[in-house]
Amino acid sequence: MMKRAYQERFYPTAEQAELLARSFGCARFVWNNTLKHRTDAFYQNGEVIPHSALEKRLVQLKQDFSWLNEVSSVTSDGFKSGNPKYIKQYEAKLAYLQRKLAKKRKGSRNRNKLRLKVARVHTKIADCRRDATHKATRTLINENQVVCVESLAVKNMIKHPRLAKPIADANWGEFVRQLKYKAQGVGRTVVEIDRGFPNSKRCPTPGCGHINETLPLEVREWRCPSCGSVHDRDIAAAINIKTAGLAGLASGATGTGATAGVVA
Repeated sequence: MMKRAYQERFYPTAEQAELLARSFGCARFVWNNTLKHRTDAFYQNGEVIPHSALEKRLVQLKQDFSWLNEVSSVTSDGFKSGNPKYIKQYEAKLAYLQRKLAKKRKGSRNRNKLRLKVARVHTKIADCRRDATHKATRTLINENQVVCVESLAVKNMIKHPRLAKPIADANWGEFVRQLKYKAQGVGRTVVEIDRGFPNSKRCPTPGCGHINETLPLEVREWRCPSCGSVHDRDIAAAINIKTAGLAGLASGATGTGATAGVVA
């Protein structure tokens, strides 16, 4: 497979440039502070501090230097694409046509006309869903070198009586399929995270990682009992999926146990 390289230049706005400068400054401070802490521990006490302990130390650093919290959310911009819910948009029209269809005599010309109308509505829903999926996957592939997604059991999820229609509208199986083949065409990478990974229940704050025992689906925002951070359920899940995906990719997709597959 031929690989292509793209060189791009980013022109940030004044606000973005300021945020980037603060982010780089915070990253530089944390790196130097952590390096000194680890070096002093080795030369003074002969102690080798593991990375897990250094990650936990970040929580204390953010408490000691409150300005580090100003850039704590740069890992994710909080953007949510949402679910277009095309079935819901056409649900009333579809139900009306299906009720009329049920009343027509089988084999009659009027029944056949209504049957075609119902079929056209279903085709419209499928076309809208396919178009939205193509646009979203193309944007993700064009704007990112690596895309991390969760491997979901869609066939099992769609059995839920209340969530079946929204799940079907999300078109998740086709969404991931398109990501994979589009990524292969332009040299991007798609990483799938194992569905057992607690992405929604895990605190994404660096150095924390607390995992809630339970987190009902109706809870959309929660406070970590360990570090006190407040998280949007979806954004926290996205950050955790990204972290696990990149970690699995760096370790050859086998070292973390959280990565189900990698497509490059």
